[in-house]
Amino acid sequence: MSTQIKPTTTPHNRYILIGIKTLHTLIFLLMSAAILVVLYCGLTRTYNLWLVIALAAVILECGVFLANNRRCPLTKWARDYGDVTGNDWIADIFLPAWFAPKIPLLCGGLFVVSLIVLAVNFLLLVR
Repeated sequence: MSTQIKPTTTPHNRYILIGIKTLHTLIFLLMSAAILVVLYCGLTRTYNLWLVIALAAVILECGVFLANNRRCPLTKWARDYGDVTGNDWIADIFLPAWFAPKIPLLCGGLFVVSLIVLAVNFLLLVR
């Protein structure tokens, strides 16, 4: 793993850090899937419970993100427990360092596009 942990991090903090980063990764994957569900539903004109759940999850995540000055609280917690970047496992392992800070902008942009597609197709369906 390419996670950079401060040398002063205690073994206890390392276990907590692993938990935080794992939770961070699971939430990232869930939010990414939810955004794709919204896009899929918009493209296919599918309006069901999965769409409602996906919208609620992403809107809740946006609220948490905005309430924390546009930073994920798990990033701060990971740093507090000794991680240098505070990123999730995906960002640490698969993404270059310069790209990780752009993830919220990329995911947010895709969500906005998904909402536009959803709204346009809904309005065309209602007509």
